Amino acid sequence: MTFVLIVKQYRTLLNPLQSSMAKHVSFTQLMTYVRCPEHYLFRYVLGIKRPPGKAQKHGFALHETFAYHFDQKKKDSRGLKARDAKEFFVEVFKSALEEYEVEMQETKRLITREFLSKEKGIDVNQLVATGLRGIDVYFRDMNPKISPDLVEEPFSIPTMSNVDLVGRIDMTDKKGVIHELKTTRRMPNAQDIQLDQQLAIYQLAYQALKGKLSKGITKDYIVFSKRDAKIVQFRVDKPFFDKNVVFRNIATIMEAVRNNIFYCIHPAESWVCSKEWCGFYRLHKELRDRGFAKFMLHYIRK
Repeated sequence: MTFVLIVKQYRTLLNPLQSSMAKHVSFTQLMTYVRCPEHYLFRYVLGIKRPPGKAQKHGFALHETFAYHFDQKKKDSRGLKARDAKEFFVEVFKSALEEYEVEMQETKRLITREFLSKEKGIDVNQLVATGLRGIDVYFRDMNPKISPDLVEEPFSIPTMSNVDLVGRIDMTDKKGVIHELKTTRRMPNAQDIQLDQQLAIYQLAYQALKGKLSKGITKDYIVFSKRDAKIVQFRVDKPFFDKNVVFRNIATIMEAVRNNIFYCIHPAESWVCSKEWCGFYRLHKELRDRGFAKFMLHYIRK
């Protein structure tokens, strides 16, 4: 089969695929493209699942715990007690780890020895203990200050590129402040909130949902260390954002996707696409070995 014929067949198969996926985009998808366009190709164009991570499941369990708590608090003004939240977290994390084992089997052909070794070295009991400390400190220092309004509220915003921006706002309070909760092992700094495009998107979403601008945006970090956890909060009152800049960035990314611009340009020493951390490492190599057209033709046909 000639290269020209390969390209023709690939384009014939790809065009309807791109049309079906171009109606909406989430912030997660946009940031995936920013971090590594090839990851976007593998995950969102071809629909290939990446191997899971225990740390990812840990973050998911904490997120679900706080979302459930604030949803209950919105209804009854009390929510969960700390001990109930910890029990909820343990159960969700246990269920997530069961899914983890299934997903590891489903994606085993993609897993490198280095990735597997890294995962085996993660102590689940330590993750549980870390999560419980985080819940304790959050309920002690932050929970009394928050009266939730919107909790995991879905939004859909039309953009200039005929693509709807979709997602969910983590939480807003009754004072009109948007809250985004993050967990981290490194100390954050104020610059993180100033450069965070997601917060601009949340501001757009809040305006679409409530018909007015928010009073402020805050990133609430639970910072974990080996022995304890603490809350670090950064807030911007009356945040400024330019929606046209946001929409132009979205349009640029979606135009690149439509034109099949997917290049991993990380330096060799980058951890993002390393054997240890990248669940798509083998696909990166396969893409280079086959060439883009043959690679796409192979996976679109599956």
